[in-house]
Amino acid sequence: MRKIGLVIVTSLLAVTLAACGNTNNNNSASSSNNTKIAKKSSSGTSATTTTSNSSTLDPAHLTPAQNAALVLYYTGEHMPGADQNDYSKDMEVSGQGAVVKIYNKDSVPKGEGPLYKDYPDGAELLYYVKLNQKDSEHGIDSTYYTIAGNKTYISDSDAGISPDGVTKAEMVAYAKQHHAVSRIMNVANNTKVQDMRNQSTPTNNSHNLSTQQLGTLVALYQEPDWFKDGISDGMMWYGNGSDGFSYVTANGDPTSWLYFKRNGNDVTIKYVDPKEGQSVAEASTTTKHVTVSGLLRDYYTNQSQKDEVNGYANKLKPESDYNDN
Repeated sequence: MRKIGLVIVTSLLAVTLAACGNTNNNNSASSSNNTKIAKKSSSGTSATTTTSNSSTLDPAHLTPAQNAALVLYYTGEHMPGADQNDYSKDMEVSGQGAVVKIYNKDSVPKGEGPLYKDYPDGAELLYYVKLNQKDSEHGIDSTYYTIAGNKTYISDSDAGISPDGVTKAEMVAYAKQHHAVSRIMNVANNTKVQDMRNQSTPTNNSHNLSTQQLGTLVALYQEPDWFKDGISDGMMWYGNGSDGFSYVTANGDPTSWLYFKRNGNDVTIKYVDPKEGQSVAEASTTTKHVTVSGLLRDYYTNQSQKDEVNGYANKLKPESDYNDN
């Protein structure tokens, strides 16, 4: 009987210990699972926060206001002297904002676009952005740019458009590398976008320039010394060529002909431009674009300039006089 009782007690003890072991294992497993779930939840929250922070300047989802502020910053960082000057400092002024105007590239008013309209292929619009307030003396407060394909073409330092485009991803990466995201977002959050494409720009076509006047303006822009010398010597003519182009010429070799054609505010200029080591026969024709408003701004603003231009224009001889002689 003692042996039987000992066996029963031993068996009960074994069953009890096994049950306790399973309970501990289950609790441990449950604790482990809970720990894993907690870590996963913590990781998920962190990822969401990171994504949220990153999306404030995501190159794939930039708003027009963010893109304009980004371009303004990037332009300032690539101006001559940017290594010694903080040109984008005004962008961090509390409450700073901007106005972005969107134009058809051929209908940009005076002072809000490039003087030299060398747009990249595929460009249709011109964006002009200007800060609401400028505090620093040397800071950048405005710029213009255009977009063609997946690249943005910013203003250069010579009143034109840089031929080298940059992608949104490249600009965002540059801004993040230089810790400028807060500046950009500060401006973007207070920026208004104005679509000007359906508004008329009477300044573009308000000047009825004669062929002689426009030819004089083009010549003063492209070859001022050559033109003034020809006028002084009485050896400068004007006429109408093919394909709607007019010209001024000294009637010498092909380099002495300057062709131009107006279309609204746009002026197309063509001329033969020999490169170093090339003969005139080997040289190709160069084409560029300027604006009527830009030419008037630079050469026909005050009375002295108007008198000079009109004086030159009156001395241009019609090509028929040269042919008759």
